[in-house]
Amino acid sequence: MLNERLLLDHQAITTWMKDRLLRYLVSGPTEAKADLKESLAKLHLNPYYTFPTIALLEPTAPADNEHDKLTYLESMRESLQQRMPGNGIAFLDGDGRIGLLFSWVSKDVLERLQAVLLEQFAHPVNIGVGKPCSQLSDIHLSYRQASWALQNKFYSGTGQIIHFGELRRLEPIDRYPVEKEKQLVESFRSAASEQEILEAVESFYSAVLEQGPIDIKSMYELTIRLLVGVERRVLADEENVGAYRPFEATSLVRLSTLEELKHYVCLFLTGLWKVVSPGQKESHRSIIKRTILYMEQDCQYASLQSVAQKVYMTPTYLSMLFRANTGKTFIEHLTDIRIDKAKDMLRTTHYKNYEVAEKVGYQDSRYFSQIFKKKVGVSPSEYRESMGK
Repeated sequence: MLNERLLLDHQAITTWMKDRLLRYLVSGPTEAKADLKESLAKLHLNPYYTFPTIALLEPTAPADNEHDKLTYLESMRESLQQRMPGNGIAFLDGDGRIGLLFSWVSKDVLERLQAVLLEQFAHPVNIGVGKPCSQLSDIHLSYRQASWALQNKFYSGTGQIIHFGELRRLEPIDRYPVEKEKQLVESFRSAASEQEILEAVESFYSAVLEQGPIDIKSMYELTIRLLVGVERRVLADEENVGAYRPFEATSLVRLSTLEELKHYVCLFLTGLWKVVSPGQKESHRSIIKRTILYMEQDCQYASLQSVAQKVYMTPTYLSMLFRANTGKTFIEHLTDIRIDKAKDMLRTTHYKNYEVAEKVGYQDSRYFSQIFKKKVGVSPSEYRESMGK
């Protein structure tokens, strides 16, 4: 048992030292070039590569905290290392990504690794690939290019392999398309269905990108200006929109792809359309009724974002509308639903407490117990005992 423990400790230390060396290697020009191969050899790493290259893998799986994220990365790195060809190395780069150092002649392995990871981990992985280098001491250049390539997921989409050498230069937009905004507003005002709004948004962005992709920062700025402009134009002639609130730019800038950006704009405009369009407006009471139904049907995974999408509202507007009509916040009501379902399971099933917690939407059983006791007055175990189950 002691020998096994020592072996595990030794492996952990060796892995840490390998990661540290690789991070140093990709951080910038290596001055001690003569010692580089010796340092790799000491850690039992093959220093000989045929055009060394760096690929960076960026997981998209959500993580509740840094510990869970690191555990996920370690598991993914281990799986990758087992499948790396020849002298390939998988390492953690310190920025929440996994780096792969490999010979360019083995580049075809990336597609196989991507397929394996998707099957094993269920969430897509973004992969940025730098250009091959002539020597290992220049690998920091490939690393930097791989990092830049990852930024292009904005246009490429999630779960793609993006090669730096295939990227087009992104230019800032020359001028804001005022006429296209006017056309979008006209389409908005005359829309008879949500589908027509979606088509108008697609038409706007197609016109913006007609000459090719533009600088990503410019795209965010353009979208913010679009929403402010449409909002101002639409609400200028409206009177009974007291329940309406402007969009939150902070929500928009957290989006990472063009498709997510367009989806956000569609949701925002659809929510605005429901408020200001006579004859098409759905009653607030009906919206809240549908919202609560979705929360009850899927309390394990329900969130303000997911439910807002189902009722075609922005999260900000739905949150405000929900409180105005129920007197409670969205999360307060969702918590009540989850606790009621937990009480029912504790009374009628033999599920363990942590299983009940997971089934009602709490991955952390200790946090679930805290919330349960705060709401019910006793712990889940005490409640089960009092019910005689």
